[in-house]
Amino acid sequence: MTPLILSILDRLQGLFRSLGADYPQMRAIVQVKLMMDNRRNYTTLGRYGQQKKNNDAPDNTFLKVLGFYAFFGVILALQLMFLERENLFLPLIFQFSYVMILCAMTLISDFSSIILDSSDNQIILPRPVSSRTLWLARITHISVYLFAISLATGLGSILILGYRFSPVAGLSFLVLSVLSAMLMVFLTNLLYLGLMQLISEEKLREIINYVQILMAIAFYGGYQLIPRLMTQASLGETMERQWWHYLVPPMWMAGAVESVLLWTFDTEHLLFIALAILMPIGGIWFMSRFMTGSFTEKLSGLDQESKPTPATAAVVQPTTLPDQLAGWFTSSSLERASFAFAWRIMGRDRKFKLKTYPQLGFGLVYIVFMSLRGGTFDNSGFATLFSLYFAGLYGMVAQYQLSASDSFKASWLYGAAPIRQPGEILSGSLKAIIVKLVTPFYLLVAAFLIWRNGTDQVSDIVLGYISTLVMLLVSALFSDRRMPFSVPVDSVNRSNTGRSFITLIVLSLIGGLHYGLTLVPYGVWGGIVLSLITVWLLMRQYQRTSWHQIVMA
Repeated sequence: MTPLILSILDRLQGLFRSLGADYPQMRAIVQVKLMMDNRRNYTTLGRYGQQKKNNDAPDNTFLKVLGFYAFFGVILALQLMFLERENLFLPLIFQFSYVMILCAMTLISDFSSIILDSSDNQIILPRPVSSRTLWLARITHISVYLFAISLATGLGSILILGYRFSPVAGLSFLVLSVLSAMLMVFLTNLLYLGLMQLISEEKLREIINYVQILMAIAFYGGYQLIPRLMTQASLGETMERQWWHYLVPPMWMAGAVESVLLWTFDTEHLLFIALAILMPIGGIWFMSRFMTGSFTEKLSGLDQESKPTPATAAVVQPTTLPDQLAGWFTSSSLERASFAFAWRIMGRDRKFKLKTYPQLGFGLVYIVFMSLRGGTFDNSGFATLFSLYFAGLYGMVAQYQLSASDSFKASWLYGAAPIRQPGEILSGSLKAIIVKLVTPFYLLVAAFLIWRNGTDQVSDIVLGYISTLVMLLVSALFSDRRMPFSVPVDSVNRSNTGRSFITLIVLSLIGGLHYGLTLVPYGVWGGIVLSLITVWLLMRQYQRTSWHQIVMA
């Protein structure tokens, strides 16, 4: 695949030279990045923890990702088979929204570390390589994958439009899909560059981390919202133009394709075409000409540690919130120390937050949209139970990530310290997960369900929360037991399949029992008492974990 990409770049070298790049240098950098990608894993299919057994064998992970996207793209494009060309504006908006959302999500989940990676500056910029050349190499490297994703997601629409109407229509969708990917690159980099201009370097990565989390949740929410706005009845209707349509990028692309389908080039369609072409290309040109210098300069300071404050006389620090909560929820000094340690690391580790917080947001967004979709299902008792246990699955994501860290080699401290009962460290960190993440997440879900359905199902909500704690403990007891932040990320992700299988079994059993208890008078309240006892017994068992049960890196 790399030789094909490089040959395409060779045919476009005039474009890169016009943007100010030293093309031979840029080509060499892109070639090295593509070669290194064989060692990198993709989060898109949840298989980012798998490593190849043979480093010389070709890596087909990305091809599987493209196949996955192409499959769903074809399914979504089937609606184009049954509508006349005059009524395709709304379905085309949906298609381009799908392309843009996937490109944006890929930038956030897989390539944000590449966009903000300052190691290239330290290695390459001391050589006679300009910052513009390096920036264009970085953007080209990312764009290669985004173009492939956009083509895969739009494959079904390209074929259907080309077959039903004309090859020109299919070709226009192809070109505009590529432009959609370029637009997402421009908007994402513009966001990062804007933050770099407005925020001090010391806080930049932290704020960018939260922006990435909010963007991921917003894009996922938009992906859930768009299909619900496009009901089957509205797909066949002609949509009247509004002024705000010219502010929404998917509508630019849809309007441009519609212009080709109808062979209409009035003022409205020409404006759509101009926006669809000029915004992506003009944005990339503007950034390459005027913003790469400041981008590189700001990026070089991202990895610099904050300057230590001058030494002062020892001052007794007030008791912090983690210490207070540790005193309330733990029973030994070792467990309290583990609780406070895990609490603070979860608040500081950017990768932990980036992998955990969006998942919690996804769960909340899905529950809200599922409940608001209408009908009798959203007000039924079964729907409430489904929402509660579905939320429990998302709440367990934090537990999966608790033992993973890029700094896992520091875990030698666990063996060097005089720790006789490692189970107390495990239970303390798990309690921190429950108090810091699972409980607030469940409170948000409970507040929404009470607002939606009233207070009649408070007992079900309480039992669902306690049952989630049972699931957390069962999953922790029956999977590999690792010390907090003690193993590489790959080791954790390889065991996720087994954990997920165990979790689904326990979820089905507990959910079925809960539904059965709703049919018995006061059965739910009795289930709450039994569940609390179960949680206490399971936590005691988890606290008794010995060293021979611990899996270390």
